[in-house]
Amino acid sequence: MSISPPSEVTLEGHFYSGSRSDRQSAILRSVAGIIMVEAGDNRLHLSPADVRISPRIGNTPRYLHLPDDGVFETEDNNGVDLLDRQSRQGRGRQLLHRLESHLGLILLAVVVSLATTGVAFVYGVPWAAHVVANALPTSVAEQAGRSTLATLDSTWLEPSTLSTERQAALQDHFRPLLMAADTREPLRVLFRHSPAIGANAMALPDGTMIFTDDLVNLAQHDDELSAILAHEIGHVAHRHGLQGMVQGSLTFWLIVMMTGDLSAFSDATVVVPAVLMSLAYSREMEREADTFALNNLQESGIDTGHFANIMTRLMATADPESSDEQTRNSRWDAVLDMLSSHPGGDERIERFRHAP
Repeated sequence: MSISPPSEVTLEGHFYSGSRSDRQSAILRSVAGIIMVEAGDNRLHLSPADVRISPRIGNTPRYLHLPDDGVFETEDNNGVDLLDRQSRQGRGRQLLHRLESHLGLILLAVVVSLATTGVAFVYGVPWAAHVVANALPTSVAEQAGRSTLATLDSTWLEPSTLSTERQAALQDHFRPLLMAADTREPLRVLFRHSPAIGANAMALPDGTMIFTDDLVNLAQHDDELSAILAHEIGHVAHRHGLQGMVQGSLTFWLIVMMTGDLSAFSDATVVVPAVLMSLAYSREMEREADTFALNNLQESGIDTGHFANIMTRLMATADPESSDEQTRNSRWDAVLDMLSSHPGGDERIERFRHAP
C-alpha cells in the first residue's frame, strides 16, 4: 500500500530576521517535510522541529517563530493550520481553537467560572481565613492588638470620663466571666470615651475589649454589660479579629488575581462587591459570637434577657423611629441588613429573649 506524500503548503506573509527591525515580504513553503522561507536575499531551509507555531486566536495573524529570533507573520490561518497538522504538532492547538470558537462551551465556561468564583468567596475564603487565623501564634495577635489600640487611641478614642470607682466596680463585676473564659489570649477590659463611636464595645485580637462610656451609661443593670462582655469574649475565643484581617487580605488578593491589576480595586464595580462580601463575613462572626455569649450566660446563671434589653435600647438609640413599625419599609430594611456588619437586631433580640 502506497502512502501519498503530504501536499505542499504555501503561505504569504512577512519575515522579521531578528537582527533588523524592518519587515520583508516573504513566502513560506512546506514540501516533503522541509520548510523553506524566501524573503529577499534570505533563504532558510528548516525542519518542522525548528518552527514553533503560535496558537490560533480567532482570525488574528499567526506567528511562526524561527531559529535566531526570526519570525514569519501571516494572516493565512487555514494554511498555518494545515502546516500545523502536517507537522503533527497542532492537534492540541486545533482543539483549543475549536473550544474557543464554540459558543455553547463558552457560555458553559462562563457559568462554571462564575459558580467557582462564588464558591471561593462564600466558602473558600472564610474557611481559609479560619484555618490561617487559628494557626497564627499568640505573638501575632498581641502585635495586632497593640497596633490597633494605639491607632484607635490616637483617632477615635479618648480617656474614659467614668469615675475610678465606677470602673473598678465594673472590673469586679466582670471578673467571674473573665476568669471562666477559655481563650488563648489573656483578657482585659478597658473603658474609653468616644463621641464618634457612641455606645459600643469591641474586641481586639490580643484579648483587649473596649467599652465606651456611652454604652456603660446606656445600661440599666450591670448584667447587661456582662452580656455584652460575653459576646466580645466570643470574638476573642474564636479569634475573629485575626480572621477578619486574614479574610480582608484574601478577598483583596483574590479580586486582584481575577482582575489582574491593582488599580482595578479602585473601580466601584470591584470595590462594592468586595465590601459587601466582607460585611457578610462579619455577620457570620457576629452570629458565632452570639452563640458563645448565649451559652456562656446560661452557664454563668445570668439571665439572657439582659442582652435582649440592652440591644433593644441600642437599636432605639441608633434609630429612634424603629419602634414605629408602620413607618418601616421592609424592602429598605432588607437592604440595610445586607449592608450591616451585624445580623438583624430583631433576630438577635428574639434569640436571647426566648432562649430556653
